[in-house]
Amino acid sequence: MKFRASTLNTKKLKGFTLTEVLIALFIFSVVLAGALQIFNFIQTTTESNNKQIERLREVQLAFRQLENDIRYMVPRDRRNEFGDRAPLLKAESQSANNYIEFTRSGWRNPAKIKRSTLQHVKYEFIDDRIERHYWMFVDSAREGQELSRDFLTGVEEFNMEFLTDGTWKKDWLVDDDQRLAMPEAIKVTVVLNDYGELYRLFPMPKFTVSAGEDETRGRPETGRDDTDGRGGDTRGGRGKSGRGNDQ
Repeated sequence: MKFRASTLNTKKLKGFTLTEVLIALFIFSVVLAGALQIFNFIQTTTESNNKQIERLREVQLAFRQLENDIRYMVPRDRRNEFGDRAPLLKAESQSANNYIEFTRSGWRNPAKIKRSTLQHVKYEFIDDRIERHYWMFVDSAREGQELSRDFLTGVEEFNMEFLTDGTWKKDWLVDDDQRLAMPEAIKVTVVLNDYGELYRLFPMPKFTVSAGEDETRGRPETGRDDTDGRGGDTRGGRGKSGRGNDQ
């Protein structure tokens, strides 16, 4: 009986061999490496998806802003810093920096700042981005009133076309005697380095434009008064509804 007890105690004290420990460590390292690869893949995929979502949001917001600006366009000319009257619309698609410049209505004023509801805006293609410029006042009495921000990045091309008399023109540069002229439609084409070519077509409303007071120059052909009674112009598209973007 004593011999048998000694044998049992010897079996209980037996541990893992070095080979078994090495095999266990190898299996654990393989499992850990696989888990880390899966984690890195998930993290990379999440970051990539977030970047794509942010990029898509940037493009959507940019086109929404552009659509609002053009749809609220009004036939209001402006005076530059020299006091000269500029055309209602200026645009170039065959220059070093393509641009389109006009005045829109429906600029909301929640802070009740003493300014017009009209806003003069300019979209300019610089390097690989489009910048949006706007002015606190439509008439530029002095320099330094221009505010700018990056509107859309990753841009390869920014082109405009203007329909007049059944013909599409690349630029809208008119003489002084035609500065009150407006196109029948505007087509804006943007080529992005990730989404390719995107374009929007905007039919333009017909206005009866005549020289007169600044804030009441452009009126729709319906003949009704479209001012807000306080000198603020509410013409152009759906400008009277008060909708539109603040910038």
